[in-house]
Amino acid sequence: MRMDVKQITAKASLVLVGALPCTGQATTKPYAQMLVNETMLRNANLSSLSMVIPSPTTSENRVVASSSAAAIGNEADKSDLEVLAGNRPVTTPDVANHRCQAVVPLHDASGTTIGVLRIAFKSEADAGGECVRQAEALREELARVIPSAQVLFDPFIVASSSEDNLAQRLTIETLAKYPDVLVLAFHVTAPGETTNRVVGINQSKFFGRASDDVDQDIAKTGKMIVQMIPSTHRMEIHMPLRAADGSLVGTLVTVYLWRLETEAPALISRSMKIRDELQPRIPNLSALLSRGQPN
Repeated sequence: MRMDVKQITAKASLVLVGALPCTGQATTKPYAQMLVNETMLRNANLSSLSMVIPSPTTSENRVVASSSAAAIGNEADKSDLEVLAGNRPVTTPDVANHRCQAVVPLHDASGTTIGVLRIAFKSEADAGGECVRQAEALREELARVIPSAQVLFDPFIVASSSEDNLAQRLTIETLAKYPDVLVLAFHVTAPGETTNRVVGINQSKFFGRASDDVDQDIAKTGKMIVQMIPSTHRMEIHMPLRAADGSLVGTLVTVYLWRLETEAPALISRSMKIRDELQPRIPNLSALLSRGQPN
């Protein structure tokens, strides 16, 4: 089938209206941790990365995301609090370990200070000014994909549970294989229903929500639509979802965080590979909604 690929640089979102509850007790990580993981994948010169952010409920300053699991939950230290109070960034040379370390304010997309970034770069020189420059450049890159501090606490599902249907199990399994994919979602209309909904996704608050017009249309026509969203630096690829026999059963959506528009061809190719890998594992529409281990 011929696919029409359309690039849209306008307002778009995977977020839909009308939610149904997600069953099971899901293991989650906050969006902040997803950003840390993604950033570590993209930057080979990073040794470590942590976010210290005030809790939205207690206002306590703690490490909410880190490349070191042991650091998560720790209280902010003196350097963190000084930077958060508006003082200059702090740099600490670590010549013995060939690193430079910096603590800089963390901003959201509006430029508001919402916390602190602790960053360690691989470096052979004791260059505090260069360390701060690199840290601030990374901070600005992250700010583009942080609409607000509250969003950093949004949960992302990272493991399967016994209550999951096949679509959800395939979602988590695929994301483990492709860690640069921020979101993976299955949109289908269940047998006997008329509403197309999200039946598999790694963001629990969107599970069960009615699909928007884009995903409903793809589930009917088999078109493919690519959306690059400058305001959030998200790239969404909406593809027809097919069962093993080739029948059209819904829409598959992959979401990435992008830095340059030139990344688009590679990300589209990767998404099509994911789609093609999933197809033989989907016996039919009903199977996607059934509980049990994926085939």
